[in-house]
Amino acid sequence: MPRILLAAAACGLLCPWAAAQDAARLDAMLADVRRMEVDSNDGRGDALMRILEERGVPYAVESFEIEPRADYPRTVGRNIVVTLGADADAGDIVVGAHYDAVWLGDGALSRGAVDNAASSVILVWLAETLSMEPLKHRVRIVFFDMEEIGLVGSREFVRRHADAPIAAAVNLDVNGYGDTVFFGPTASGGNGGVHAAMRQACTEVELECVEFPRYPASDYLSFQRAGVPNVSVSVLPSNEAEEMYAAYNDAAGPGGRGGGVPALFRLIHTARDTSESVDAAAMDTVYRTVLALLRRLDAGVESAP
Repeated sequence: MPRILLAAAACGLLCPWAAAQDAARLDAMLADVRRMEVDSNDGRGDALMRILEERGVPYAVESFEIEPRADYPRTVGRNIVVTLGADADAGDIVVGAHYDAVWLGDGALSRGAVDNAASSVILVWLAETLSMEPLKHRVRIVFFDMEEIGLVGSREFVRRHADAPIAAAVNLDVNGYGDTVFFGPTASGGNGGVHAAMRQACTEVELECVEFPRYPASDYLSFQRAGVPNVSVSVLPSNEAEEMYAAYNDAAGPGGRGGGVPALFRLIHTARDTSESVDAAAMDTVYRTVLALLRRLDAGVESAP
């Protein structure tokens, strides 16, 4: 569970100013999530690009094509890529989140606020912060398209950049509300150095993060399959994190899901996944944790099994 980061008695006259700054940042985060609640995935990508432009963060669009599908209206996807730093020789650090939302059974697009606009907005804030810092590695911040139809965007990114070594990949998925940060998959080989850095980052921001040996499918799998050290990060309330852990890591799961269907799965991929479910304070917790992680990874990724 999170612990208090700053004792009230210690900040003195700065407390009101700091509180006002924090409140403004949280309001801005939530406003950015709302801007992505549009009726098409192309529109979600357009909203992200406008937000990046307003924050002065340069980006490139990497388009890709897929075969026409009867159950999906688009054949062209767009990964949005922010490149920071210049030294590619040390191996890239990739941090990504998918921005597309799922189409619902009634033909409408989910608002996709928890899954996964909140994570996408966290990436924007990370991009803005890291753009002002000296970096030892080249950092690629990638907003993946078409995750909801089979991790297509992240798979295409890995394929297209196969000639650029990736030292580590960090994936954000489902970071809209809650107080318990969890990460994984710690049972997968080759990720020891990245997971060690994640543990250190949790300690640095005074969080008790939960490790998932097995982790729900997300874009980290595209990097895992390519042999890239990776970690995926999420946040939920402690009781829902426990449900998720049971679903994927208890003896009865995955598949059997001895703990029943996690509450998260009754929210995402439904019409109820709106910004009303998003808590900007939870987003800020993930932002601070992942920022600490990326700084540690940039300082040096250790290889470990």
